[in-house]
Amino acid sequence: MLNRDCVYMLAADHRWQWDEWCDAHSIPRTRIPEIKRLAYDGFLDAHRQSDAVRRFGALLIDEQYASAVIAQGRRDGVEVGTPAERPGVSPLEWTADPFDRALTGTFVKVLIRHRPEHAAAMRDGQIAKLLDLQAWCRREQKPLVVEILVSRSSEPEDEFEATGRPTIIARLIQHAYSRGLAPEFWKIEGTPSPIGARLIDAAIAEHAGGRQIILGKGADHSTIGEWFAAAAGCPTAVGFAIGRSVVWDPATKFASGTMERDRAVSAIAANYLALVAAWQQRGLAAPSSV
Repeated sequence: MLNRDCVYMLAADHRWQWDEWCDAHSIPRTRIPEIKRLAYDGFLDAHRQSDAVRRFGALLIDEQYASAVIAQGRRDGVEVGTPAERPGVSPLEWTADPFDRALTGTFVKVLIRHRPEHAAAMRDGQIAKLLDLQAWCRREQKPLVVEILVSRSSEPEDEFEATGRPTIIARLIQHAYSRGLAPEFWKIEGTPSPIGARLIDAAIAEHAGGRQIILGKGADHSTIGEWFAAAAGCPTAVGFAIGRSVVWDPATKFASGTMERDRAVSAIAANYLALVAAWQQRGLAAPSSV
């Protein structure tokens, strides 16, 4: 069960991204399960090295390309979760129906894309689907993680990153609560602005026990560090769920034949542990040592 007070999630559930990369580099998609295994082995390497990862670590990975990894993770006692959404599709569609075909892990993640100008029918339809998923997760006793992605439209970029996106996210969360949607965790795009971070924090805190974890979007570690710093002092911020920033470079080099497997596994573990250390150094984590 995901720890309510601290989560260090390695997100390796990317599907359409790997499809596109393999096609663009003339690498068969049949190698994607090998890449998923690489991510798992990197997570296990960090798990062996770090008490923090053993206590608070979690792996998010998909049934589509990593069913064997999920089964292995369950046997190894790893906190392993699976995505509910069909990849690369908006509005929300399920990757499989019934849910238990795809949601075989110990927790569930679902991604939605949102803009305030989306048609009301689209917004309401997504909330209705999320409520169905929430009901299933509660019956199955699987924590639910809802990821929100908000794209920039005509807003100035700096303003959007600082307060525009946080305001949109906060209002969506408040609306979700009004409809009865209250996941265990919100997976949120980071902001460099403490003001923006507090907007999101206040909205999440309107539901007792609300928590947020910060996603990565493939950002460099310096940018992620700014997001972590902005979240300092936000009681609902309990960790991160980051993947491409950890896995992508070593995995693409391995798949391209420019990095040996053992080196790629070690690089994934090192990238992941660097994020754990960055979170802890900013006073955001439960006491623990890497």
